[in-house]
Amino acid sequence: MTEDPDATAGRQVRLPRPALPAEDWPAISGGGLSLGSSTDLAEITRLVLAASVPGFAGAAGVYALEHLLNGGEPAGRPAAGQVVIRRLGAKFARAGRRVPEGAFAPGEVIAFASDSPLARCVNSGRPVRFSEISRQSMERLGPVDREVVSGYSSFLAVPMAAREMVTGVLTLVRAPGAPAFSEHDLASATRLGAQAGAGFLNALTLMRQRSIADALQRGLLAAEPVTPAGLELAGRCLPAAGHVIGGDWYDVIPLPGGRTGLVVGDVMGHGPEAAAVMAQLRAAAHALADLDLAPAELLRGLNRVTATLQRITLATCAYAIIDPDSHTCTLAGAGHLPPILALPDGTTRVPELPPGPSLGIGTASYGQARIKLPPGAILALYTDGLVESRSRSFEQGILALRSVLAREHGNLEAICEALITALAGRCEDDITVILARVPPGPSG
Repeated sequence: MTEDPDATAGRQVRLPRPALPAEDWPAISGGGLSLGSSTDLAEITRLVLAASVPGFAGAAGVYALEHLLNGGEPAGRPAAGQVVIRRLGAKFARAGRRVPEGAFAPGEVIAFASDSPLARCVNSGRPVRFSEISRQSMERLGPVDREVVSGYSSFLAVPMAAREMVTGVLTLVRAPGAPAFSEHDLASATRLGAQAGAGFLNALTLMRQRSIADALQRGLLAAEPVTPAGLELAGRCLPAAGHVIGGDWYDVIPLPGGRTGLVVGDVMGHGPEAAAVMAQLRAAAHALADLDLAPAELLRGLNRVTATLQRITLATCAYAIIDPDSHTCTLAGAGHLPPILALPDGTTRVPELPPGPSLGIGTASYGQARIKLPPGAILALYTDGLVESRSRSFEQGILALRSVLAREHGNLEAICEALITALAGRCEDDITVILARVPPGPSG
């Protein structure tokens, strides 16, 4: 009997009709199944089907619980009731009569009544043997699938479960002439189902974590800045390598009198925990800025908020208020790296700010400075991930940042990209940068 590797693609294959005594039927190859560290449901499905067909069964199907694929939480034994599953793949051995093209196509979602074998398997967490498919279950299959299953005489449904959590079901079938599934077969198939269940649980858990992280990223990271009148803006916020979200943020807050507030912050750490703290601080900073507080006052208020957080937090922050009409900028920092000012003549400088401690270390006071922001000059606020790495100190990184700003002119978005390309490297840390410029005009 030969294996058809293209069966899951709906190619024409044949149903198995071997006439083997039970003791001569090959053992399932699941004992040697190695899923490795795979978290790809399609790859796990392929490996499980290859372990089952043709060595153990004439055909097999792998199904996952639909609510898990939609982001639901795995639970213990499901409540008895209808079971909705999605077929991830099916495979047939090459022998006997032909299987119509498109039979048991991946992706089909099927609801099985509570008294059906597949539902009983999922709800009980135990394998179920049966010799025929009920009329009600047949009606839930398409005409092509009904034609195919009518050629089989022995069926086995095995739960794919890990840590008492059922993630799906593996169906195995044999045609007339092949021995019916025995108790020994049940034990072998159950072991395969447990291996598949462990792989599925890991893959589904990772999918759910990525979905949560994506939702956090969409909800917490700054949106594209709304560029206020009289000011050009461009910003980037990138998580550290291996993470989809981090603790850096920036925000743009319109203020009375045509002014604009810019906030850049950095929460210690990476990933969802840092992002959760970042979300609280970002919301607090925005609320304080809406009160039209001076930069030093805003940082004092933000430091008080940080002290109330349940998780011990260390964060840095810089806040700037730009007034395009007067060509000025007022800035304050809380343990943050200094801003960079790139002037139209190609020179750069680091404005001196009064020292201020990081947020979250107790009662603190902050000062502020007012600088000139002539038309065409670029103000750069950033986090340490942009300039510091294992092989570069932040002093060297700031010099590199100044060098790029000195030679880059024109579109701020392009300058932002040039900074990331030149300095970000392997994204060892979260990276945030925002650039602001009062555009040159007739009055400049």
